[in-house]
Amino acid sequence: MAEIVLEKLTKQYPDGTTAVHEADFTIADGEFFILVGPSGCGKSTLLNMIVGLQDISSGELKVGDKVMNDLDPKDRNMAMVFQSYAIYPHLTVRENMAFPLKIKKLPKAEIDQKVAEASRILELDDLLDRKPANLSGGQRQRVAMGRAIVRDPVAFLMDEPLSNLDAKLRVQMRTAIAKLQQRLGTTTVYVTHDQIEALTLGDRVAVMRKGYVQQVGTPRELYNEPANLFVAGFIGSPAMNLLPAHMEDSGRIHLPMTSFAVPDSMKERLRGRSSDRLVAGIRPEHFEDASLVPDEARGHGTTFSAKIEVIEWMGSELYAYFSVDPGEDREELREMAEDLGTIDFANEGAQVVARLDANSEAAEGQELELWLDMDRVHLFDAKDGTNLQNPTGETGEVPVVEVPAVEAPADNAG
Repeated sequence: MAEIVLEKLTKQYPDGTTAVHEADFTIADGEFFILVGPSGCGKSTLLNMIVGLQDISSGELKVGDKVMNDLDPKDRNMAMVFQSYAIYPHLTVRENMAFPLKIKKLPKAEIDQKVAEASRILELDDLLDRKPANLSGGQRQRVAMGRAIVRDPVAFLMDEPLSNLDAKLRVQMRTAIAKLQQRLGTTTVYVTHDQIEALTLGDRVAVMRKGYVQQVGTPRELYNEPANLFVAGFIGSPAMNLLPAHMEDSGRIHLPMTSFAVPDSMKERLRGRSSDRLVAGIRPEHFEDASLVPDEARGHGTTFSAKIEVIEWMGSELYAYFSVDPGEDREELREMAEDLGTIDFANEGAQVVARLDANSEAAEGQELELWLDMDRVHLFDAKDGTNLQNPTGETGEVPVVEVPAVEAPADNAG
């Protein structure tokens, strides 16, 4: 095991397309590190550069103290787990797991011992003599992981390994992978487009967009302290509501549905960085049915009335959807929605989702008094998308990156 250091790692294709722009961060020894972002953001390309399947155009890749740029994949001692399983259909589970060890010409006794150990860890003992055609998708993926484990690599690299599984099996395999990584303690780099996987699995997460690393941090940091609008809108389910906002010199913030004085908790962080044109980011859980808010908490928020259009009852909670009129900012908000892919629109304006207590009597087509926690509102600069409440303009290791308004890289940069 060893730490993996990326120093301004860049990938540029012969046609001039830059798939990855100066990725610069360190993956700690034994860390479960996630690369997440939408399709075409460069995350798989970056993973392939680490394992050696893609050449590095510039920058330096180190594993421990050793520079890896010019080493062949076979010499990097890294094990790759693919989305498509990549196991041999004509071989049994036992033979598939033993294959990389036979290539190395290890003694049969050592091969049998390593296969048996991996099989026990992955609960494959009863399947060792079956062929892949007789296995479920989750079992096939465990075989692929077993073949990686027996190699005793310095790092596991996983490229969307759960994408081919159904929703229930993905959750089960997610838990299995997390337990496996904790047990083995092997450095793991995991690529996914699913931010739920990223938040639940990763010790730390790198959020990518159009080839740029936007922010590196723990799941909690990314959720509570997003560096910019993209990270804010991408991380979280349901997604953060992003709305136009205006701040007066008097220190009052106006949203499409309500206004409030800047809370004391925000004043210091906004000092010297105020702007009259802002974007407000509000997590769905920072709304509540006003009738259910205790009297001692009401003073930390503002109330307003909204007509509820759709209710999604989830058992332990419910999602209430309503629309607000963004006014003259409508077109600007639409452009932002197209760029981020994180804002939904209803016919009446911008659609907002509130996560409410299951005891709420919210009903479709009815007016409801809602409460908004003012202390939890995020404010972003409408020009460059930076989080104005981040004292340094950054979280984790990577500063806020303003991405040029260009098309995403081609599919081979995904």
